Amino acid sequence: MRALRDPICAIATPLGKGAIGVVRLSGEGALEIAARVWRGKDPRRLKGGRFTLGEVVDPKTGEAIDQALLLVFRAPRSYTGEDLVEFQTHGSLAVLRRVMEVLVAEGARPAGRGEFTFRAYMNGKLDLAQAEAVADLISSRSEAAARSALRSLSGSFSIRVRKLAEEVLDL
Repeated sequence: MRALRDPICAIATPLGKGAIGVVRLSGEGALEIAARVWRGKDPRRLKGGRFTLGEVVDPKTGEAIDQALLLVFRAPRSYTGEDLVEFQTHGSLAVLRRVMEVLVAEGARPAGRGEFTFRAYMNGKLDLAQAEAVADLISSRSEAAARSALRSLSGSFSIRVRKLAEEVLDL
């Protein structure tokens, strides 16, 4: 099993043509890795929830990969419960892949499918029903399915189950 605290990275937006592409980086050392591939304000010094404009660069050559926005979320107030950085680049597949390459070269590893949500679950950010709701919401094909998944993600299902469990225990 892979270590739960390794820095992981993944393209978070659908592949294809788009104006914006997002690459996420989470785990121990995420802010340090981000600082090495970022030209602009130091991500280690940014408050959580703050954007900054700069460039993603290849630290080995100094070459700019893309002008981008960087957003920092500090543990435990992030989706995963860990330090998390989002690079919001242009949506070019070539740019997104190159950002992934430099993050991996700097010590992150590509995340497995669902690994960000798994970490959120393991760090107590989501319960199992909510974690499953994330997958349901991502794969929903209708508004009704999306609404249902969103209700579960918000915790409504978990709250009902918890209340029923309490009633059973009281009996």
